[in-house]
Amino acid sequence: MGYYSDVALCLTKKGMDQLKTDLAEVERNNPDNFAAIKMLIGGEPSKIDEGSGYAVFLWEGEKWYAEFAEVAFVAKLMDSLSNEDFLFIRLGEDYNDIETRGSFRGKPLGAYVERKIVVA
Repeated sequence: MGYYSDVALCLTKKGMDQLKTDLAEVERNNPDNFAAIKMLIGGEPSKIDEGSGYAVFLWEGEKWYAEFAEVAFVAKLMDSLSNEDFLFIRLGEDYNDIETRGSFRGKPLGAYVERKIVVA
């Protein structure tokens, strides 16, 4: 079992370039953790805007624990970027468990949290 989160990571072109550099470095210097990192963030983004180079990675139902190599990799990536080059959103299972970092709000791939009341 465990606690699951839905996570989004939006990156500018500069953020994507840094991601590629960091992936290559971890593949060279830390091959033991590379497989898990590549499974999480080494593939194609969920959405990409070819014109601007903006990209969005979306993960649903992830165990987002800091001690996991792939989660630590994402945290280190965010630490290396300026706030304008990324937006990170994590929604935990609990209603008020929302974590955000970064200030990137690029169009057309903007991401945000929406809470609403629905009566069916």
